[in-house]
Amino acid sequence: MRGFIVAILVMGIVRFTLDRLGVPKDTVKYFSMSAIIMAGLIYFSVVTVGHKARLKAAYLLILPYMIIEVLALAYTWASGNQTIFHTEEYSFGMSVRAHTIGHLVGGLTWEPLAVFVLMEIIWFVCSWFVPKRQPGV
Repeated sequence: MRGFIVAILVMGIVRFTLDRLGVPKDTVKYFSMSAIIMAGLIYFSVVTVGHKARLKAAYLLILPYMIIEVLALAYTWASGNQTIFHTEEYSFGMSVRAHTIGHLVGGLTWEPLAVFVLMEIIWFVCSWFVPKRQPGV
């Protein structure tokens, strides 16, 4: 899990830095924290044992994403400088204030729960294909 957390944080910092350096947003958008979260979501869906462990993994995957998002949106909010984190395609027309608060609230509630539900679906589907181990074998 530590590797995924670090990768998400590093990708977010790279994304913010590239944006601030003036790299076109059409290029920066490919530096994706979401792609790393998806890889972690799939991985932890299969390797974690128990629903509680998957729920914890879902929160741990979203936490670094939320931290970067909220800090980048707070930067936009405080400085007035537009960043890739608050463009029309990502903000759905919300103000930067509402977008920041939305990520803060969503990052602690529905976002990790949505990841958890996806993890549960993947785990359930995969459990059909993995033979059950017999006790003592």
